[in-house]
Amino acid sequence: PLPRFSGSSPRCPQLRGPPAAAVLRDGLLSQYDADSRSWQESYLVLLGDLTLQWFESEEALRKGYEPKGSTALSGYLLLSSASEYAESLLDLCRGLAGGSPFTDPPGEFLFFLYHPFRRHFCFCADSAASRQIWRAALGDGIRYRGTELQRRGSLEAEAFLEAVRFYRQERGHYGAGDHLLGPEPEILGNVLMEDLVPVLRSQVLPRISGSERRRQQLWLQFLQEVYTLILREISGEFEAFQREKEKLRAELEKKIRPDLDQMLTLKEQIASELRAAVQGAAESCCRRDVEPHLAGVTEELLRPLDAGVQAVRSLFAQRVDEMIGLARSSPGAVLQKELPALERTSWQPVAMQPCYEEAEVYRESLRGLEGRFGFRGVTGLVLGAQNLMQQLMQDATHTFQQLSRQRLAQATGRRQLARALAKVKERVLKKFDYDSGSVRQRFAREWLVQIFLPFLLKRLESGCKL
Repeated sequence: PLPRFSGSSPRCPQLRGPPAAAVLRDGLLSQYDADSRSWQESYLVLLGDLTLQWFESEEALRKGYEPKGSTALSGYLLLSSASEYAESLLDLCRGLAGGSPFTDPPGEFLFFLYHPFRRHFCFCADSAASRQIWRAALGDGIRYRGTELQRRGSLEAEAFLEAVRFYRQERGHYGAGDHLLGPEPEILGNVLMEDLVPVLRSQVLPRISGSERRRQQLWLQFLQEVYTLILREISGEFEAFQREKEKLRAELEKKIRPDLDQMLTLKEQIASELRAAVQGAAESCCRRDVEPHLAGVTEELLRPLDAGVQAVRSLFAQRVDEMIGLARSSPGAVLQKELPALERTSWQPVAMQPCYEEAEVYRESLRGLEGRFGFRGVTGLVLGAQNLMQQLMQDATHTFQQLSRQRLAQATGRRQLARALAKVKERVLKKFDYDSGSVRQRFAREWLVQIFLPFLLKRLESGCKL
């Protein structure tokens, strides 16, 4: 039996995030300024709450000056070439001529942060290594902020995402796509912008004058201003609703409680009638259009995930082997520094990046699903797979730390210490293999529902929707 379809990507693990006040990454980067059409050096800081800030200089940061700007990373797409960035602009700037979005980069190590309705960032690092480190850190931020609701795993979050799904479904948009990434106000803003952009494109874009590049710039700025205004209004109303929620819940419970048994009975009767009405058409569509593709899509879902999980296993084993080697020469350092450092591995972006890159394969391997089944949720799929990898690393390092402290208290010499760590390692790896096997299968099942159920609903729409 397949799990019940939710409006979100499948529920993500309960990841433990970094301290909000921590600085995860900071340093100088060249940043393109669209207003002056020039490259300027900025000092960037990625905080533990996954907010990106930029300052005129490191000195401005040290003196406590306010940042020149900041942005939450949810909803952004991290791109590694000018061609990828230009391709992302095509649909958003439909009706405008293309062309280079910036001029004369100061070097070759470019990368981009793209959001359809927020400020875009064009960066240039001074080396390939610096670019790699920044991309890994920003990728962590985008993933963690973007899957906030899915990781919460509460009934309230599930109900919210389900309501958004039904809202879109009434307008003929089946499936969640990547609209449901980020906190609640951003999701509501994304859904509203989905309705607004076609209207704005027809009414506002023809009135923007100037060169094609200038029109593109003004159009993007206009969308950003609209989104900022919408987000401000939605956030205010959502906060007000949160304050009223408990009172509304209590009133609703008073209305529901006396008739609850009757309501549940009626619900089951209606569900039974609906099943009888749609079952034949649904089963026929599944046999004809879904079942022939299940095995192939399942394989495509599992292959990158299996590679990523094996990369996590290898990284964990490598870190523990290094610790065992150190235990033979400096046992005190293992207890004081290495064990706590091991548990932080899951939040070391460069170390985890080879694991996460395996999930990026989905962007190519599942590209055909959009044309065949209308699936547009590949970003959520990639982030969900990366979350799973990070969770497995967190669980393995945490379990190793707890078991090791028990064993180390009994070890009397260096050799005993090394043997104890080796035994704990083998025990944790066995648990890792068992846990990862079950979560990989569950992950594939849940994403099969995400891919095929919206397609099925769309096919059944003409005969079953009413």
